Amino acid sequence: MMHKVILTRSPEDIERDRELFEREGLGVIALPLIKTAPIDFEPIDETFDFVIFQSAKAVKYFFEKAKLRGNEKIIVVGEAVKKAVESYGYKVYQIPEKYYAQEIKLLMEKEKRGKVLLPRSQEGREELIRWLRDMGFSVYPLNVYTTEHILYEREDFLKRLSAGEFIFFASPSAVKGFFANLPKPEGTKLLKKKKIVCIGKTTKEELTSLSGLSCLLPEKQSVESAVSLIKSLASRLH
Repeated sequence: MMHKVILTRSPEDIERDRELFEREGLGVIALPLIKTAPIDFEPIDETFDFVIFQSAKAVKYFFEKAKLRGNEKIIVVGEAVKKAVESYGYKVYQIPEKYYAQEIKLLMEKEKRGKVLLPRSQEGREELIRWLRDMGFSVYPLNVYTTEHILYEREDFLKRLSAGEFIFFASPSAVKGFFANLPKPEGTKLLKKKKIVCIGKTTKEELTSLSGLSCLLPEKQSVESAVSLIKSLASRLH
């Protein structure tokens, strides 16, 4: 029996991740709940000491319109973001051991204060900006893309949702997108029937905040680690 996983990222991310799941014998149900689009931003004419990227999307949309001088200390969250930065020819200065905003805060506490550029989603969370400013850094948030929810006809949404045993959330935005399509209490009731995997702590917190539900976390905050976890869970269901 093939166990099926509902993937909820953007359409292009699902197509890229599909191979990872199918290679491990897991079926994929595409239920994209978010889509991203670039924002027509103006690069900030400043010299920065640090640049922090929290997503591969932020890397993509930033470098499509802007360049760095090359002497900035680039800090990234996660291996996928590191690879994205390196694909544009830049070196990564540091990557936190755990892929959470709190870990960036701990890392930055050891650095000399200076100017920080933060390319981000327009809908991004504000905690890191606040923490860095409280620590004495000059922070320049730069919205380089926007994230929107994908809304479905109810029948289509329920059909896709019913087709998988596992559901994988890779961002807080995808969790919000789920409840934009199926508000509580119905959304919570149907999610309870699934084995829920969240990519990391921030996504888990969003799920708990909106529904009161919890989820399983992979060892690392990566799709590859999530695949390993789901494969392990699926093997126990036979």
